[in-house]
Amino acid sequence: MPSFRGIDDPLEGALLVQCTPGQAARAVELAGGLVVSGAGAVAEVERLRQGGVDVPLLCDAQRYTGRRRAFAGAEFSTQWLAVQRRLGGPVLTDSGYVGKRDIRGLRSILRRALRLGDDVVAVLPLHSDWLKDPQDRDALLREVSFARVPVAVALEHSADPLGVQQVLRGLLLLLATGVPVVLLRSDVSAIGALCHGAHAAAVGTTTSLRHIYPMPKPDAGGGGRRAGVAVFVPHCLSYLGVDKVAGAVQRTPDMSHLWVCECTACAGRTMDHFATIRDEATRTDVAFRHSVELLHQLRDELLAPHLDEADRELAWHERCKAAAWHHTEIGAQLFDWRPPNFLTAWRKVWRPAPAHRP
Repeated sequence: MPSFRGIDDPLEGALLVQCTPGQAARAVELAGGLVVSGAGAVAEVERLRQGGVDVPLLCDAQRYTGRRRAFAGAEFSTQWLAVQRRLGGPVLTDSGYVGKRDIRGLRSILRRALRLGDDVVAVLPLHSDWLKDPQDRDALLREVSFARVPVAVALEHSADPLGVQQVLRGLLLLLATGVPVVLLRSDVSAIGALCHGAHAAAVGTTTSLRHIYPMPKPDAGGGGRRAGVAVFVPHCLSYLGVDKVAGAVQRTPDMSHLWVCECTACAGRTMDHFATIRDEATRTDVAFRHSVELLHQLRDELLAPHLDEADRELAWHERCKAAAWHHTEIGAQLFDWRPPNFLTAWRKVWRPAPAHRP
């Protein structure tokens, strides 16, 4: 059985930022570690290492995305693996997409990763039914538990996979197997996953890096509306568009103290200031710096060393409950305001462990 050396200590409990190679230099100044994604990932990580960066840096080939995605049976690139190993790894496999009920593909990734050595993490880009459907979920848990290979999981969904209660329930069961799990391409739920035992978890810099988009239909048009700039709002526990935040600030004067932000980027201003920044590049940069700083503050608070596993789970649950209340209060003033589905999912799915009786 592998010794799980592929998951090193600096990675344990880390909140990572998942970004493109072009975003990495800026992101590494603020984040506790990166998942650099795409074909240029290893070259960018090599450049960062040569520049003296010593935080965890992972490379995700993301061959599992888009119309021309690779599938689970695709061979791993020996060059991709070798370069990561030279950089001091962990080594993430350049896995293809594991489609619905593709048990042969799932086994193929796990077994090939097992043969590659203790420094290798099997990337599992999964159709959401692998966690949602009870039969598929049981098969996934059985295969991962048998292989005993550290895994890095990315989930397919049109929006937020962890906003689906059954998918979230499946993730918590996967985290309970005892196999180290890195959650890739996530949203604020990355912190919830850390509180529930994920070895590390990554928040994407953009919506496209927070989940795997489903395969487009053959007759579907390309593109779509470009996502606007969003910021992390701590009391709502959510990423929200800057214009939406500005409207909420104006309509909820009784919550004015909650909209004031003391992060380095905001310097005591209310969070409606993002919407007043006219230059898009500047607005994007300020919003990014604000969000990364506050997400790491939340991670440090909820995973403080003095908290045990039960305390961390409860602390996350209480944050979700409080955030849902704040969304309700804002929604009373803004009729089109809707809380994110993941808050409901976490509140419905999680149950505290029974109290120990001596």
